[in-house]
Amino acid sequence: MSAGAGVQAFLDGLSAIRRPGVKRYLILPAAISLLFVGGGLFLAFGYIQNAATWVADLLPGWLDWLNVVLAPLLYVTGFLAGVWLFGFMAVVVAGPFMGQLSASVEQAELGVHIVDTTSLTTLIGSAIKREAQKLFYILPRLLGLLLLSFIPVINLLSPALWLLFGAWSMALQFTDYPSENRNLRLAETFNRLRSNRSAALGFGACVTLAMAIPLVNFLVIPVAVAGGTLLWHRIEQGGGTDL
Repeated sequence: MSAGAGVQAFLDGLSAIRRPGVKRYLILPAAISLLFVGGGLFLAFGYIQNAATWVADLLPGWLDWLNVVLAPLLYVTGFLAGVWLFGFMAVVVAGPFMGQLSASVEQAELGVHIVDTTSLTTLIGSAIKREAQKLFYILPRLLGLLLLSFIPVINLLSPALWLLFGAWSMALQFTDYPSENRNLRLAETFNRLRSNRSAALGFGACVTLAMAIPLVNFLVIPVAVAGGTLLWHRIEQGGGTDL
């Protein structure tokens, strides 16, 4: 599957969240997204400004010209890192409610009815465990990327690396809910995404970039859940791999 298939799944998520039976599951994830992504980026902007000033003060006079390169690079890197970080925090907090949203999308869009007799307490416990598994996968890679961001020359690639990292982690996050609803292991989601990397990155890049748009980012999480659910099914039905 191509990157365009991932982009299309994200766009289809926009229409899926407007379907009857789905809307009632939108309010809480959207509110959590607005709080974490919108509020987090607003607060982080001041720290990015201070970091840019600190870096500029460290440069000797004869290297002042580097500010033209380093300042925009620092802003872009900080912004993309903030989008990923606050977006991931919002997803973790809203995780117990995402499975219900994903199941409602499956029923409304695909006619697939997921029967869930799990108690709310068990559901929340299972969702927290699942998010912890993802965190243990993502955290070492996040720390490695942070270290690379401080290495001269290599850090020129930081914005692109952050975008790729954000795209992959968001694809993993939002395509996993159908697997979780079926009690499949996280490895099943990994296998599907690895065999369809282009589609996964196309979808994840849409999520990451949309989270950076003011007044739009609070709707991104519900749309991403819907789009990720559709992408999961399309990969399953097509049995596709990257072309």
